[in-house]
Amino acid sequence: MLSRFKPAGAIVAIAIAIFAPALPSAARTAPPVLVDQTGRSFTFASLARTPLVVTFVAAHCTDACPLVNAQFAAAARIFSSEHRRIHLLTITLDPEHDSRADMRSMAKTFGADPRMWTLATGNISDVHRVMSAFGVVARQGRKGYADVHTTFVYFIDSHGSLRRTLLASTDLTAQVVAEVNAQWRQLTQ
Repeated sequence: MLSRFKPAGAIVAIAIAIFAPALPSAARTAPPVLVDQTGRSFTFASLARTPLVVTFVAAHCTDACPLVNAQFAAAARIFSSEHRRIHLLTITLDPEHDSRADMRSMAKTFGADPRMWTLATGNISDVHRVMSAFGVVARQGRKGYADVHTTFVYFIDSHGSLRRTLLASTDLTAQVVAEVNAQWRQLTQ
């Protein structure tokens, strides 16, 4: 995994590239459109007013990605049992290979309820714009898949501001739940 990340630059890039509708029309391009595991298209603006926990994985990754997905699944179960109004968002970091069918299959494998946990892909340029906004770096490995990549989790408040970034770990479920609980007021105001 790569560890390059520029938090300050990511905050500005996220605001400009993902939440572009807030900018004057002459100063923006169309916001990136992603597609969830049910086939529904969405933008980050359509997720406004709900705190987000975002990560990036590759469907064909056999290293950290399945572990991150398993831990997101556990966090989703905890948030659901707490009736916590939060949304988990997993975005492919390999749009050249991860189809909607791949994301749908991954969602099914990990029991992702689309009301709480979205697994998304999209056209290659839109996904790369989102990856760039978050500072996500991915390179092709020996098998041609993007299996050399950064593995971070991003906490975004209900106004679209990046609040926290965590490096994925073996204790990710506990870290995500603790971070959401500790920052709940800041995430929802």
